[in-house]
Amino acid sequence: MVLALGACARPGVGEAPRGARTAPEGYAVAEGAQGLVVTRAGQPFGYADGAEAKRAAKAWCGPRGVASGDLDNFREGVWLFPGGCA
Repeated sequence: MVLALGACARPGVGEAPRGARTAPEGYAVAEGAQGLVVTRAGQPFGYADGAEAKRAAKAWCGPRGVASGDLDNFREGVWLFPGGCA
């Protein structure tokens, strides 16, 4: 029984362990209660920068990508992806 539970917690093939994820250069990605929070170094994101923010989130999430949808939103220079990683 313990072995089966341990297998559930392991990352998938080709997926970095949760603590080993790094954001692409020039971006910061954090996973929190609101999902993924993506910021850009230097100039904050604008509303029209959603595709750029999504690419940074996808790079951070790895092969599974980001769970993007209708609830993705922009707030004060930050893009939020409530679905987190797929």
